[in-house]
Amino acid sequence: MITRIKEYRARHSLTQDDLAKKVGVRRETIVFLEQGKYNPSLKLAHDVAKALHASIDDLFIFEGDEPEPESRVVLVD
Repeated sequence: MITRIKEYRARHSLTQDDLAKKVGVRRETIVFLEQGKYNPSLKLAHDVAKALHASIDDLFIFEGDEPEPESRVVLVD
């Protein structure tokens, strides 16, 4: 999982500790979320998104959700 939490947190001038306090978790949880080492519950994902004024889809990119490059199809007769 890839996250954009750090990017959004920086936009709002929040430290990891600030965000952790807003969503009711330990700072280490935010560290692991930012590193993609922790899959949050739906509630935590929602709380983080709300605190950062973003959607869950804006913040969390799950493997397989990345857009794939367009492939070329060549028709041969």
